[in-house]
Amino acid sequence: MATTVLDLSKFIRDDNDDDEVWVTHYSSNQQILLVGEGDFSFSCCLATRFGSASNICASSLDSYDDVVRKYKKARSNLETLKRLGAILLHGVDATKLQFHRHLHFRRFDRVIFNFPHAGFHSKESDPCQIQKHRKLVFGFFHGASHMLRANGQIHVSHKNNAPFCHWELEELASRCSLALIHCVAFDKCNYPGYENKRGDGSRCDQPFPLGECSTFKFRVSSVAKELYAEKVKWRRAKERESKFPQASSDPLYPLHTQFQGVSQRPVSLDVSYHHQDHNKLRQLQDPYEDASFIQRSASFALERNHARFQDTLRYTERSSFQYHDFPFLIRRAFFIRTMENHQKDNACFVKTFRFKLVKNRTLNALTASMKFITGMDEGC
Repeated sequence: MATTVLDLSKFIRDDNDDDEVWVTHYSSNQQILLVGEGDFSFSCCLATRFGSASNICASSLDSYDDVVRKYKKARSNLETLKRLGAILLHGVDATKLQFHRHLHFRRFDRVIFNFPHAGFHSKESDPCQIQKHRKLVFGFFHGASHMLRANGQIHVSHKNNAPFCHWELEELASRCSLALIHCVAFDKCNYPGYENKRGDGSRCDQPFPLGECSTFKFRVSSVAKELYAEKVKWRRAKERESKFPQASSDPLYPLHTQFQGVSQRPVSLDVSYHHQDHNKLRQLQDPYEDASFIQRSASFALERNHARFQDTLRYTERSSFQYHDFPFLIRRAFFIRTMENHQKDNACFVKTFRFKLVKNRTLNALTASMKFITGMDEGC
């Protein structure tokens, strides 16, 4: 009989649009599900402002006895909600919403989870603790995404500062085909009577500092994963441009930035370095009669390797427009392999030959340099 009365009151309010009441993002004409309620002060705030709770379904992880024992005002809030016609559920796991017997066939316009928390197992900055929080939020997104009406939304209020920002709510939502449509600042003053509680431990009934926090609004989207991937790609490109503003206009810029892990010397400096040593070899006046032959051999070796290097650069320039179409690992592997084959040999040759020929002009040094050049021409 109670269910029939609730359904009738719901239909009466739905038919009378003039009585619609808004509390920030929430309307009295919306079917609202609240998950992870502590002392039920947030749902009680909405019900009081609406003047009715027939459109509200409020749930908690704790049982009724635990809720009343942990929070001083919980009994009063629950009585108010019950009097205004709310549906109250206890022992509801936020990661298994779609399997609950009272929620399995219901659909909502708004599903709200304020400041989700997996419990105080360790420090908030601990990676294992962050992973527990992420697992909780991901399970909630997965279940809630199947409980939305057309144009329904999932709202999560969350802190913006570290380490809470490392939960990466948007990434977790994208894996559940949810796209972020709006992010607004959360102001506790907009919800009179709401009291945020720790919910766990000896200080479970005490409030926690909110600081800077926001309400993240998500909606079901079939291309949520692709949209998030593009957003991350754009964000990383902006970060690279801020770090290397002069190189961002270079068509080879993505390759330069990826190659920094292999060599700290830019490619352009290596090319100019080869030119400088080449000029020094041409200007060298050695007293030995074999010096001119060594110079010609050295010039030929440098020109040959420099030409190969320039061919690689020209090929890279012609193909630069395709680099964003390839996965990151393929581009990186291609560039590393190419540069290891050319830059390493050129750098070793220039340094060794310069040391033996320019600084030590002895017959033995010239002979050793001759053998080095011959070996390099043979592909060693």
